[in-house]
Amino acid sequence: MKDITVKEVSELLGKHEETIKRWIRSGKFPNSYRNSDKEGWRIVESDLLELTKGLPIPKPEQPVEKMESDFNETELVRLAYQTVNLTTPTDEILSILSVVGIKRTLEILLIMQQSATKVKDPDGLIRKAIRENCKPTPIHN
Repeated sequence: MKDITVKEVSELLGKHEETIKRWIRSGKFPNSYRNSDKEGWRIVESDLLELTKGLPIPKPEQPVEKMESDFNETELVRLAYQTVNLTTPTDEILSILSVVGIKRTLEILLIMQQSATKVKDPDGLIRKAIRENCKPTPIHN
């Protein structure tokens, strides 16, 4: 079984290295070990697979940019829109959102979700959010 560094796990899961170390201390990686202070913690791949419920884990040496390019961004935009609005986007809105990208699309959909009242014209809100560069309200704990 392969051992993975804390840094590699943090990159794979999109979490901070300190979060991974807290998870080790809390027992989320029961077979993790530390050979020395210099080498740091090692996480056994089976623990990582168990935590991610068997989802395939990309090779740590594969750059994140390469993984992102494997996805069809237009399909991700369409799925995000459908998830929030429970309808399929028009071709026009899909093409607009595909141009701004998935990250910006998710910000705009978050704005829509943060609305105190039901958005009656989601496509109009999307156009306005892009035109006026609206940002979602930050969540404070």
